Amino acid sequence: MKIRTKLCVAIVFSLVVALPVAEARAQAMTVTPTSPLIAVGETQQFTARGNLTPVHVSASGAHSCALLPDGTLSCWGYNEFGQLGNGTTVDTSTAVAVAGITGATAVSAGHHHTCALLGDGTVRCWGANQFGQLGDGTATTDTTPVPVAVGGITTAVAVTTGAYHACALLADGTVRCWGYNEFGQLGNGATASSSTPVTVAGLAAPTVVTAGAYHTCALLADGAIRCWGRNDYGQLGDGNTPDSPSPVGVSGLDPAAAVTAGGFHTCALLPDRSVRCWGQNIFGQLGDGSSITFLVSAEVLGLTPLYSSTIPPGSHSRTPVKVSGIGTATAVTAGGFHTCASLSDGSTKCWGENDYGQLGDGRNSNSSTPVGVTGLDPSAAVSAGAWHTCALLPDRSVRCWGRNFAGQLGNGTVSNSSTPVAVTGSGPATWASDQPAVATIDRATGLATGVGRGSTTITATANGASGSTALTVANAVTLAVVREGAGTGTVSSTNCPGISCGTDCSENYPSGKVVTLGAAADAGSTFEGWTGGGCSGTAACTVTVTSSATIVARFGTATEPSP
Repeated sequence: MKIRTKLCVAIVFSLVVALPVAEARAQAMTVTPTSPLIAVGETQQFTARGNLTPVHVSASGAHSCALLPDGTLSCWGYNEFGQLGNGTTVDTSTAVAVAGITGATAVSAGHHHTCALLGDGTVRCWGANQFGQLGDGTATTDTTPVPVAVGGITTAVAVTTGAYHACALLADGTVRCWGYNEFGQLGNGATASSSTPVTVAGLAAPTVVTAGAYHTCALLADGAIRCWGRNDYGQLGDGNTPDSPSPVGVSGLDPAAAVTAGGFHTCALLPDRSVRCWGQNIFGQLGDGSSITFLVSAEVLGLTPLYSSTIPPGSHSRTPVKVSGIGTATAVTAGGFHTCASLSDGSTKCWGENDYGQLGDGRNSNSSTPVGVTGLDPSAAVSAGAWHTCALLPDRSVRCWGRNFAGQLGNGTVSNSSTPVAVTGSGPATWASDQPAVATIDRATGLATGVGRGSTTITATANGASGSTALTVANAVTLAVVREGAGTGTVSSTNCPGISCGTDCSENYPSGKVVTLGAAADAGSTFEGWTGGGCSGTAACTVTVTSSATIVARFGTATEPSP
């Protein structure tokens, strides 16, 4: 018990120490193409790069990470241990790219480390590694601010991270875990930490694995849940409190549809859309209307026993209890000391600790029953961290709320927020032209149309991040190609719109456009050269079109060799 108390106290204080944060800076965005030239009446499609449009978001101790559609990752927040993966240990309140990651299919943010699943079945981790939680065969107090490969994992289909451990579900249905193991959270029947993956014993057909602070749970194919690791609050759900280094069954739970492990509690979504939770209930994170907040300061600091032999009404629960007022849940996520559920109407409700506004209801009062998150559009997915929460919306923008000492809300500040705030640069770009008399642009699609001669600045904006480029519009002039001579061949341009003569021997271009033409003789013919438009010789013809012009390409017949 003394060992646990010391560890718990160390964790509390390591989380509340606020380190200097890098100066807030706008998310970098670029607009392509750069400085194009079009004619009046022509269109130009612009594309924004650098804004965040995630397909998945993961919130953890004091940082957050997002998986992007191209398989890259971005993270923001606390970075003392390199858990943002950008090669530094500097906190940032706006998103930064994880170095060297391509082809990622999932990301999971742990307490001071992060892991990603790649499309080839391998796993990469980065950040703190004092217990071997990066899985590369080493354990060191040095930071690892760039991803390293987890040893021996080549067929993973899912990855999950706890406080100081991580687990992967493999294609053959086995689960392997690595890192800190004092409480048996690696599930291999032992309590020795491991810097390489070890196999969880006795699991049959798991489909989901979720790691809490010091315990781990798996959902099996038949809907049963098995948990292992720390159990002083009953977070394993087996009706007991001793830790278990191998999986035990959750008592009295109907087949579940989903499971999520939090700091010291666990929750399950049932097929009837209700939610059951078990384990620690200091702040009401079990959601059944009861809590024991009068024991908070003493218990967290280890001044009184962490668990009494007789559980008083309204305290922790060793077996699942029903969350009040939740009957239409579609997903559930357990954070450090709070829980959130997505409902079928698109709303989100949270319950438990709320000192930093992590419940998102505009207040800072704990709640032992679910409260609605305010100002949040219907969300696609919610992820609860230790003291903050993030939601991915249908338009792929991200909103976060709660504690923000290291910039983990991602909005360019370090101020807490009890309501959702937009992650800088997340979501689709909104387009604008500062001279609509020169060119208009569709706000949603980025398609510009030339209206009159001149120049305009095209700007893309996404939740506080922006990028811009110049667009020049000129009068249209015609460039025509004529083929002459006894031979045959084709003329084509490398520009858009393109000449392909052949069939398309004339195009309109904006005045000032540089056009390059090339000639190719057919079999039995030769290209003899250019005339007109300032072109001559047989090399490629490059002309700046300032007025309508005609260029002649002359083809001759090849001379047969003498017998």
